[in-house]
Amino acid sequence: MLPVVFILMVLTVFSIWGCSPKNTVVPNYNEFIMQIDSIQHPSSVFLGSNLPIKFYGMIGPNGCYTFSRFSPSLKNKTINITVYGKQEESTSCGTTTSYLNGGTLTVTHLDTGRYVIHVSQPAPPDIYDTVHVRLRSPVK
Repeated sequence: MLPVVFILMVLTVFSIWGCSPKNTVVPNYNEFIMQIDSIQHPSSVFLGSNLPIKFYGMIGPNGCYTFSRFSPSLKNKTINITVYGKQEESTSCGTTTSYLNGGTLTVTHLDTGRYVIHVSQPAPPDIYDTVHVRLRSPVK
């Protein structure tokens, strides 16, 4: 009985090993804070509406650079945003410069009042702007 169990264990190990992907290359990425050139957003929104903020800037000098993510936080009526790009570690990147042309972050659940939008930059100056969240006028 022991040899049969041992043979089954060996066959199970080889079947699992034989089914695992071979020559699978998982790209390595280095994440970095992007330098944003400008942002666009409405000067005011109504309470309960979303606030879309569009971002513009160069991501990197070739095709190995892509947008990664937005990292927003809200504290004391300041919307703090850091924009991340990622660089793939590759030797075949192409020569086309990568840009973030209107990548949009949608901010939700804002109360009424004046908010400061603060975009953190890897090199000064940071970007600051304001937006007003207001009540809808009653319909007459």
